[in-house]
Amino acid sequence: MEQQILQEEKKPKVYEELFKSGLILGVEMFVLGIALLFLMQGVDSFWTMVIIFPLVFLVIGPIVLSVFICRSLRKNIGGYWTFKQALKSIFIVFFVGWLVSFGLNLLYTKIIDTTSTERMQEHIKEKTIAFMKNQNVDQDKLDEESAKMDDQFAKQNELTPKSVFKNITIAISIIFVFALIFAAIFKRERPVKLEDFPTQA
Repeated sequence: MEQQILQEEKKPKVYEELFKSGLILGVEMFVLGIALLFLMQGVDSFWTMVIIFPLVFLVIGPIVLSVFICRSLRKNIGGYWTFKQALKSIFIVFFVGWLVSFGLNLLYTKIIDTTSTERMQEHIKEKTIAFMKNQNVDQDKLDEESAKMDDQFAKQNELTPKSVFKNITIAISIIFVFALIFAAIFKRERPVKLEDFPTQA
């Protein structure tokens, strides 16, 4: 009985590790998002604004962070994962991370600095229209694009139960796909040992 208790104490606290990893990932994602928010307000190059910064802060950065989080998590919970265990664990981590990042972002943009998003969107619109003018685009097309961007930004800024539910639904779908990919990469089956096979008496 005493030996069993000692073995239980040595087992990693899996859900504690999952939520801790999700919290860390969420905070890191929030920091990346805030960095992008401010950098986008000051960049002059159109291509840097629409390709380089989004690629670095929305694709490469999150992937690198996720790789480190998954490797560290696997190590902390024993070093081995079946595909099913990895999928469940990584999905929980990614979903918790998204919730934390989403919540912190709302706190910052809706309470702490309520004009930051609008400033970034206005800058994006200004640089996009300037780029189109340099390409000799007709004024009618410029006005059409300007109105389209205003409509798109208004929808992005809308915060209603319907929009929140839609965001959560989309997030769950995307997170599940990425969890599948990462589970396939980071699964590690426990090696089979000779003593694991039954022996005949």
